[in-house]
Amino acid sequence: MKVLLILCLALAGTWAAPDPRFTCAECVDEMHKFGFIVRMGEKEIQAYLQENYCPTVDDVEECMNTLARIYPNMLEAVVRHYIVDGAIHVCQTMGVCDARRYTCEECVVGLEWVEAYLEDPIMIAEMTVFLEQNACIDEWENCKEVVKEHFPAMHTMAMEKFMIPTEICNQEPVCTGVTHPTHHPHPTGH
Repeated sequence: MKVLLILCLALAGTWAAPDPRFTCAECVDEMHKFGFIVRMGEKEIQAYLQENYCPTVDDVEECMNTLARIYPNMLEAVVRHYIVDGAIHVCQTMGVCDARRYTCEECVVGLEWVEAYLEDPIMIAEMTVFLEQNACIDEWENCKEVVKEHFPAMHTMAMEKFMIPTEICNQEPVCTGVTHPTHHPHPTGH
């Protein structure tokens, strides 16, 4: 009887313990932080595309000028819509609301999911349409055509270069053990 009582008390104690799982709110917060990381890397991503993407097109000079003018707005629109405003949706598709405790390994797995999500051809097509409809303004000559022709390849190239889940997570406190990172993974030039 004492064994049964002790077993019941032990089970009751585990049921009353705080839930150690990574919550949706924590996932959304991490997506917002990820959006900040991408925004801080804007100039580096832009320079990389100018050096590596523009030489692959017919009019390199036009690409350099157009990219310098339009790319920051495209990146901001995609980050805002799909990473920041869409954070809950991404976390829901990841099933993170039912995930276990947030660990360094789960950071990497989570960003691998986000990477697959952002590299999926259907999502790239969706982003392209979104940019055509929401990021181009009338004053930007041929913006919709430029987005349609260049954004998918530029996005793919930038993702291959900069979306490295292990490297990104290794800058985060969950992997470093440091509560306040000493440096940002993308230099801001300040």
